[in-house]
Amino acid sequence: MNILSTGDLARSFFLRQSHERVRGDLSTLTQELASGTHADMGHALKGDFTALAGVERGLRLFGSYKSAAADAALTTAAAQAALQTVQDNLADMAPGLLSATGAGTLQQMELVAASAPDRLGAMVSALNQSAAGRSLFAGAATDADALAPVADIMAALDPLATGAADAANLITTLEGWFMDAGGGFETLAYQGSTDATPGFLVAEGETVENPATALDPGLRRGLMGMALAALIASDTGNFSADGKRALLEHAGLSMASGNEAVIGLRARIGHAEGRIEAAQVRTDTARAQLELERGRLTGADPYRTATELQQTETRLESLYLLTSRLSRLSLTEYLR
Repeated sequence: MNILSTGDLARSFFLRQSHERVRGDLSTLTQELASGTHADMGHALKGDFTALAGVERGLRLFGSYKSAAADAALTTAAAQAALQTVQDNLADMAPGLLSATGAGTLQQMELVAASAPDRLGAMVSALNQSAAGRSLFAGAATDADALAPVADIMAALDPLATGAADAANLITTLEGWFMDAGGGFETLAYQGSTDATPGFLVAEGETVENPATALDPGLRRGLMGMALAALIASDTGNFSADGKRALLEHAGLSMASGNEAVIGLRARIGHAEGRIEAAQVRTDTARAQLELERGRLTGADPYRTATELQQTETRLESLYLLTSRLSRLSLTEYLR
């Protein structure tokens, strides 16, 4: 009878190799159970990464849309807050000024107008704000303030008030300076660009921009009214009591008109905010679907993985037991 036997060295090598293989399987299954994804993606996808690459590309694209939409939402929210500051100052000042010019004394009118310089400064500061690294009301000049400092604006207006023959003349001059194309406001006060504000690509083929700039006629009219009141508060020019009354009345009417126009401007920004929010919802929905698909492609079945992990642990324990028994084999143990 032929007896086949395995030498001790070959058997030791075989057991060591089996241990390494089982420990490797154990490590792989532990990693898959912890991460929830296949350790060997090439094997899981059978070497075809086309679908997974498409999903990853879509997730990166929607991630960029999500980031752009967040910046757009921040910008429009900041623009709304800035315009709220402008509105607050116009709405607080106009009624009191019109009431004082209607039935009040010169002292009462001047008392109401006294806060105009500070209010004008607050309005200019609000329109010079920036968000997400962009100036809010400077058009395409996103790195520049929309308006010159209020001191520079008043320095340009002071000579106009000083040189005016009467109230009617100053009103006509200021109307031209603030409202005419190529007038002083556009050439001296406004420091932004006449080109549209760069938009944010918030979804495929959909760009949203902040529609407001400091060139908006409503903002210009409101600023004109406040600047006119500031000139009277500073006692610039030589006007009679009736002249000051007429100027402050025009200032109040301009503020009220500007306030109404700013409401419409804020409504346009609100429309942009609605588009941004809708784009964010669509992007989040699309991202969720792609993440589910990525999970389907890369995810390891936790039940199957746990079962295989338990089986592998059992195999490893059996190998340890077998190795321990074989290591105790000797002639004495055989003869017993």
